[in-house]
Amino acid sequence: MTEPARLIADYVRRLRWSLQVIPAEDRDSLVREIESHLTDSLAAGHDSLEAAIAAMGPPHAMAARYIQEFRLAGALGDDRPAPLIHALLIRSGRSVAAFGGVLAAMLLYLFALCFAAVAIVKPLFPSHVGLWSLPRGSAFGILTDPPAAPEMMGVWILPLALAGALACYALATLVLRGTGRHVLRMTNP
Repeated sequence: MTEPARLIADYVRRLRWSLQVIPAEDRDSLVREIESHLTDSLAAGHDSLEAAIAAMGPPHAMAARYIQEFRLAGALGDDRPAPLIHALLIRSGRSVAAFGGVLAAMLLYLFALCFAAVAIVKPLFPSHVGLWSLPRGSAFGILTDPPAAPEMMGVWILPLALAGALACYALATLVLRGTGRHVLRMTNP
């Protein structure tokens, strides 16, 4: 085996090993594509092969990029937000869009949780949950020491809090999915 052929075989072997977490069919397709690219580069000359390998970087770094892309694409197909949050958090160090999308979604999920808590606690402690109009503004939510002012919403806070929880949850999920699709598009222009 010639030195350039050995270089290609070694790169492909290390890439295949680094891609073990990807299903075999996808892994084989990726490895064949990279091997073909390197073989085509070798046909243009040894310098072209070295330039191609330098541009791709070490096999483990290239594999890490493919694995992140594979996980992000898989998380977009999942109904649960947790895998998508995880996949975007991994990318957030290199992508402002991923960081911003995860941050916005987490804030919306937090608001959804707060609205749900208001709806759950209102029947249990009706005098401690509500909306109060005060001389210096308003107070909304669950208060341990509610003001002496009359509560303005009464039981109507239940459907409004549930609607707020559902709306925040749905919007957070849309933000996550939109961010995931955007990050994938930026990876594969």
